[in-house]
Amino acid sequence: MALKVGLILYSVRDEMAKDPIGTVEKVGKLGYKFVETCNHNAINDPGCGFGIPAQQLKDTFDRFGSKVISTHIFPLEKADLKAVVAYNHVVGNENIVNPMGQFSTYDDLMAQCEEFNRIGKALHEEGMTYLYHNHEFEYRTIRGKMIMDYLLENTDPDYMSFELDTFWTMRAGLCPMEVLKHFGKRVKLVHQKDFAWDSIQEINLIGLTPEERELAPGEIVGMNGNSSYAKNGGKHVESADEAEAEYRRRRMSSFTEIGSGIMPIQKIIDTANEYTDARYIILEQDATRMPTQIDSIIKSMEGFKKFDGIEWD
Repeated sequence: MALKVGLILYSVRDEMAKDPIGTVEKVGKLGYKFVETCNHNAINDPGCGFGIPAQQLKDTFDRFGSKVISTHIFPLEKADLKAVVAYNHVVGNENIVNPMGQFSTYDDLMAQCEEFNRIGKALHEEGMTYLYHNHEFEYRTIRGKMIMDYLLENTDPDYMSFELDTFWTMRAGLCPMEVLKHFGKRVKLVHQKDFAWDSIQEINLIGLTPEERELAPGEIVGMNGNSSYAKNGGKHVESADEAEAEYRRRRMSSFTEIGSGIMPIQKIIDTANEYTDARYIILEQDATRMPTQIDSIIKSMEGFKKFDGIEWD
C-alpha cells in the first residue's frame, strides 16, 4: 500500500499567522488532500492554534476535498485535553501528536513514560491515537540507551505510537531506513524534509562516541510547557546572545525542499511501506530560502512527484 502525501501547516506557519483561512484555502487548491494541523499555542487555544473554529476549518477543507489527518499539540501537558478532543472530533481527526518533550534523568524519563501512557489511554478511550514526534535529541542516551528506545519499550503499543521524523533521525547520526525497521509497526506517520547539500551546519548534531551521545548529569534536552517558546504561543524569542543567534542561523541553513537535497527519500518511502504501519508521509518544511512558504510547498510537491510508492488521493 502506497503512502499518502500530506502537509503539516507548520510549513506555512507565517502565512497562517497573517491569513489562516486564506492559507488553508491555498493549501487545498494546491492539491494537498491530507493535512496535519500544528498548534504550538495550546496553552491558549485547544484547536489548530490560529483561532479557527473547528467547523469552519472542516468546511473549508471539505470544499477542496481535503481533510485533517493529524494534529500537533504543544505543549500537550498544559493543554485542555477534553477541549482538544472535542475540537478534533469535529474536524474528523483521530491522531494527536506530541511534537516534542523535555528529558533529563532516568527517573524523569520513566515518569514521563507513565504520563504518556496515561494520556494515550485517555485518547484511546475517545477513539484517538496518541503519537510522539522525535527530533534529534531523543537519540541521546541515558545509561547508555537511547531515549527513543526507552519510549518504545516503556509505553503501551495500544496507547502510544510514533510519528517518525526521518530528517531529525539522520541528524542524530543514524540511518533513517534502519530506524524505520527498528520501530516497525509502532510507526503510524512519517515526517519528511530534505537536507541541503550546501548546509553550513554538520549533519550529525549529537556526535558518534558513547561519551558524546550520553546526557551529562544536570543536562536537559528538548522543550516543554515551561519554555519561553510555549509561553509565547509558539513563537521563538529573538536571542540577544550572538552565539545562540549564529547557531540558529546555521541550523536553518540545513533545510531544503523535497528532492533538492541529499536525503535518500525513495529508500525511506520504500522502507516505510514495507516495515511500518504508516499511512501518510507528511511534508514538514522548517525553513526555506524561497521567497515565500507557499513557493516552498509547491516546490516540494513537485519534488515528491518524482518518487514511487506514494499517492495523493
